[in-house]
Amino acid sequence: MKKKQVDVGNATVVPRDDYVQILEAIIAEGFCPFCEEHLPKHHRRPILYTSKHWFVTENAWPYNGSRFHFLFISRTHIEKTEDLTTEMWVDFHKQYRKLMKENEIEGATLMIRSGNTEITGASVTHLHAHLIVGNKRVEHSQAIKAIVGFEK
Repeated sequence: MKKKQVDVGNATVVPRDDYVQILEAIIAEGFCPFCEEHLPKHHRRPILYTSKHWFVTENAWPYNGSRFHFLFISRTHIEKTEDLTTEMWVDFHKQYRKLMKENEIEGATLMIRSGNTEITGASVTHLHAHLIVGNKRVEHSQAIKAIVGFEK
């Protein structure tokens, strides 16, 4: 049995445009959407940086209300942070600092999707991180919603 690369169920929790339909097409085609050779097939945003270990891009389906929503995608198909080498972590940090500086980001949420999607709420098993930037809270602001797991 082929390992599941995409979890459509998690994508339905916080609906975003045609995201579910795209994931269903990826499942039908049978590939990992974040692997380097497949990323251009359905990813609509430009790659901002490519380093030895990471792609950095805008999320094609940003969380509602986010000012910026970037993805850091491992260039190697790995699924857990435990599989990152020290060199990969250092490279991640370098790309993170570059993105923060170039976009003059004063505050952000960094969320790494690692491991079993039935626990993490991720829609893609390939290791990736989200850098989400909201706006300053003002009266009547709404929170940006993202799945970080599930209640018992």
